[in-house]
Amino acid sequence: MTISLPSALKNWVERHVAKNGYDNTDEFVIEMLRREQAQEARARIDALLLKAIDSGASTPMTAKDWDRIRAAGRRRFQARRKN
Repeated sequence: MTISLPSALKNWVERHVAKNGYDNTDEFVIEMLRREQAQEARARIDALLLKAIDSGASTPMTAKDWDRIRAAGRRRFQARRKN
């Protein structure tokens, strides 16, 4: 992949790489992309947590609930083993 940057941004990246001990610009860009991925994952988790909070009052887990969870886990495991 090749990325073209305006000279001002290219200079900033090169200074940032040198100042922060990166071996090269690729290493810096990879770290930035990983940070972005992590931020997206946190946003998805936050959205799911808010959805859970807004779903109503919590109820105690029952043995039947745990049985359904275990059964779903077994089904997912078996589906992955087949692939």
